[in-house]
Amino acid sequence: MKKLTYLLVAVLSMALWSCSDDPKSEVVACFENELKADNTTFLATEGDPFNDYYQVTSFKDCNDVAAFSHYFATWGFGGGFTYTNTADTTTPGFSNLSAITGTAQTGKVYLTASISNEARITNLQPDKYRFKGAYVTNSTYAYLAMHDGNDGSTSAYAKKFADGDWFTLTVTGYTASDTPLGSIDFQLAKGTDVLSSWQWFDWSAIADAAYIVFTMSSSDTNEYGMVTPGYFCLDMVTFIER
Repeated sequence: MKKLTYLLVAVLSMALWSCSDDPKSEVVACFENELKADNTTFLATEGDPFNDYYQVTSFKDCNDVAAFSHYFATWGFGGGFTYTNTADTTTPGFSNLSAITGTAQTGKVYLTASISNEARITNLQPDKYRFKGAYVTNSTYAYLAMHDGNDGSTSAYAKKFADGDWFTLTVTGYTASDTPLGSIDFQLAKGTDVLSSWQWFDWSAIADAAYIVFTMSSSDTNEYGMVTPGYFCLDMVTFIER
């Protein structure tokens, strides 16, 4: 009888613990209904002049949880982030903003980023949500440069990756007063293994950042800097309730 009593107490305790273990809700940055046609990419039409060439602005997702930096010029996308539903996995060069997967991780619309100008994501509801992470993959532009040595240029600046080569995406979190909180690396290529699928990128270590900034580094450099195209793609940028 005593053993039965202990068992009932244990079961009840577990049930109460399960009820009190309220899971945190999550929200995902959404752009699914922002593009009305296939094979299109967002490009702003108004912004603040930047160096008399680029214009700079930002855009929000449909859940108003995040803002994404966005640079543009008369010729097109100039860095930061844009969103797209393009699916071209074969054309080399900077004008192709498609992910090498040819589709989003979920739905049709995903983000493409270039670090030619600051690629920043700002948490618009920091009192309610923290950064959790996102799915990441290579852009077609960067993938073909590393996998085939074809960056779309007549001079073929980028080289085909071999053993010992690497391509790294780094995200750094900052406080509202611009103090760094830490950085996390993600390998987009290691040797001849060049990422061609969506993979989860965990940002838990910088979850409390007011904003995050992405940078990239590569084994393929010259006297002017990184030769590998500084492009990548994100999807399902996720925030978790405090």
